[in-house]
Amino acid sequence: MGVMDAPDTSSVRSFFTAYPRHSFRPGEAIIREDETPSGIYYISSGLVRQYSLTPKGEMTLVYIFRPGSFFPMMWALTGMPNTYQYEAVDTVEVYHAPKDDVLAYLSAHPNELLAFTRRVAAGLAGLVNRLEYMMFGSAYRKTVLLLCYFAKTFGKKEGTSFVFPMCLTHREVAAWIGTTRETVTMQMERLKHKGLIATRGRTLVIKNFATLEKEEE
Repeated sequence: MGVMDAPDTSSVRSFFTAYPRHSFRPGEAIIREDETPSGIYYISSGLVRQYSLTPKGEMTLVYIFRPGSFFPMMWALTGMPNTYQYEAVDTVEVYHAPKDDVLAYLSAHPNELLAFTRRVAAGLAGLVNRLEYMMFGSAYRKTVLLLCYFAKTFGKKEGTSFVFPMCLTHREVAAWIGTTRETVTMQMERLKHKGLIATRGRTLVIKNFATLEKEEE
């Protein structure tokens, strides 16, 4: 689904913890769109969404970073201008290191660099899969596949169920699969009616992952 998730090794964490720590509230911008980043952020806890906005103000989600990730590495590695917004999904704690220090660290630690490169390759493979089902699947099937992806990536397993550790809005689902919020709402209601998903407060629950994964139109 995305790229640049980093290997969370003790040496990587130890490197970043030597630098200043910052906290961000849910919905608070860490790096703004078209802003030149001031360095690289390592996530100690919480989730960070990467997205861009269309001229109409619609969100295009690119990736969600987990603890152990550091960003924005595309900017650090290529020198290309940053065109994305990085925003805290929940309460986020990060360490903030200068770009040159991070690049020097990776150059001096080939094992970490190799692990990072593997994660980039895996992320690109996920992006290709996302493009495939965005092009060929129905809105219903796209919604199912996205929920399965989120369950495997972020969900907390409870028996045959998965509980999401974050509020996943219909607007965000629509941004991931390239459709409208209204269309996603219809698909989610269908899944609820079939007993495949449920809500627990503002938390989404996949009641049986194996059954949902096989769900077709």
